[in-house]
Amino acid sequence: MISNFKKIFTLFSKRERRQTFWIFLGIMGMGLTEITGIASITPFMAVVSNPDIIHSNKYLHQVYTIMNFTSLNQFMFFLGVGIIFVIAFSNGYSAFVIWILTRFTFLRGYAISRRLLIKYLNQPYVFFLNRNTAELSENILMEVNRVITGVLIPSMDVITRIVITVSILVMLIIVDPVLAISVAFVLGGSYSAVFWFVRKKLSTIGELCVEARSQYFKAASEALGGVKDIKLLGRESVFIRRFSVPSRSFAKYEASYITIALMPKYALETIAFGGILLIVLYLIGVKQNLEHALPLVALYSFAGYRLMPSLQRMFSGLAIIRYNLPALDLLYDDLTRQGDYASIELESDEQVEPLSFNDKIALRDIVYYYPNTQAPAVDKLNLEIRSNTTVGFVGMTGSGKTTTVDIILGLLSPSGGTFVVDGVDITQRNVRNWQRNLGYVPQSIYLTDDTVKHNIAFGVADDKIDNDAVERAARIANLHDFVETELPDKYETVIGERGIRLSGGQRQRIGIARALYHNPKVLIFDEATSALDGITENAIMDAIKSLSGKRTILMIAHRLTTVKECDVIYMLEKGKVIAHGTYSELMKSNPRFRQMANVSLPDSV
Repeated sequence: MISNFKKIFTLFSKRERRQTFWIFLGIMGMGLTEITGIASITPFMAVVSNPDIIHSNKYLHQVYTIMNFTSLNQFMFFLGVGIIFVIAFSNGYSAFVIWILTRFTFLRGYAISRRLLIKYLNQPYVFFLNRNTAELSENILMEVNRVITGVLIPSMDVITRIVITVSILVMLIIVDPVLAISVAFVLGGSYSAVFWFVRKKLSTIGELCVEARSQYFKAASEALGGVKDIKLLGRESVFIRRFSVPSRSFAKYEASYITIALMPKYALETIAFGGILLIVLYLIGVKQNLEHALPLVALYSFAGYRLMPSLQRMFSGLAIIRYNLPALDLLYDDLTRQGDYASIELESDEQVEPLSFNDKIALRDIVYYYPNTQAPAVDKLNLEIRSNTTVGFVGMTGSGKTTTVDIILGLLSPSGGTFVVDGVDITQRNVRNWQRNLGYVPQSIYLTDDTVKHNIAFGVADDKIDNDAVERAARIANLHDFVETELPDKYETVIGERGIRLSGGQRQRIGIARALYHNPKVLIFDEATSALDGITENAIMDAIKSLSGKRTILMIAHRLTTVKECDVIYMLEKGKVIAHGTYSELMKSNPRFRQMANVSLPDSV
């Protein structure tokens, strides 16, 4: 249990750890007010059962005399009102502490979710090649909530109940040590024995629940993410089955856990209330008359009334914690992850100065291995890219084109060799400075369910969006006229999730405009026109050609006609450059290039 508390504290900031200290003091105060409220019932019941005790008990007589009471009824009324006040104060204080405690725990959900998102976004790009984004989303949205509601809140509640229970038992020990220890042994032993038998079962169910939840969350994400293909192919039933199996398993695990957590309650209540009757008989037997036993009976009855819910809450809390510990382990592992995927603390773009680039980019003996692979994706690759030239990368699938470009983008760190810009080695220390020079247009443009303006100025805060830069980028991308004439709210038009209301060409133009918004020195097109029809591709290529000579342009080509106007084309195979030159030079000198271009040259060539 202590190790789990250490894990929880690891998830907290220093400030949050200090806050838990003050909350713990508040919980200790709850224990004191609780026993004060319970203990206050004893003198009142003693006076009710034997009013003459007011004069025989020196403490009660002093109060009676000092406050000038003239009748026993007045004094009993005063005691009754005083007890009500004490109990009201005790409950009010407890409610206040619980409010502080609840607010603290739920705000930790916000803080840990934010911390986890920061941790994920600060990971190197290769981290995401091995992790499912649905799983990461589930961790942020679901597993954090599970840790808060299933570990942190129950832990705080268990601590609170332990303090209250121990405080009540200490008070009872002072009154009657033998009886109090017997009560503690029977009740505490019963709960401990039950928990001991079910704890392993709860842990197992909790682990299975994490897996089932991950599977059904993934199934739901895939079903909704691929709804167009699913509808077209009529595969609804397949995806419903993929969701149903883990979802049903998850429901069964939840039901089993709740049953285990609640079932002991009924047996233990029988033990507890039977014990109260035995206590009454014991007190009557020891005191020999009901008059002397009545105050203690009242005390133990009221103590039992307070004690039983605390014991039940402690048991339920421990059961809930045990069930949800796998979620805590998962978050702990991700938030404290070190090694290959250690967190890289990155500065805001506003704080990063672009790296100077006026001459050339050079890749020298670059080698790159993807995780858990034996063969290099890029092997001793050498090439140079001059500033303000247009360069194409061609090759068969798996030739290393995309890996090479991802290294240039700074998304992948070479396993060997050097990546140099104007004589400066690009490392993790300065990669963000280099990336400030880059604009990237992938084959599939990621669009948010937001306005055209926000999709062009992607990730820029509303109050910092440069509307002139948005329009300038849209004009270069041949998007402005479409926005102004065909969209109802122009740049404020919401385009739907993933740009579902736009054509492929329009989405690509938004992608180009996004890449141009920051006025980058280098533009990289990763098969950005491969999914477009010929007419739309020509329009996009016209937009790209208008930038030729003004920017350094890198293009991964699916169709070789795309790179026809490039200043130089690098042909890759198995991660190496096997040929380079202009389109016409490669057509003349390289049979494989001609085969890729599907062109038969005249004999005279």
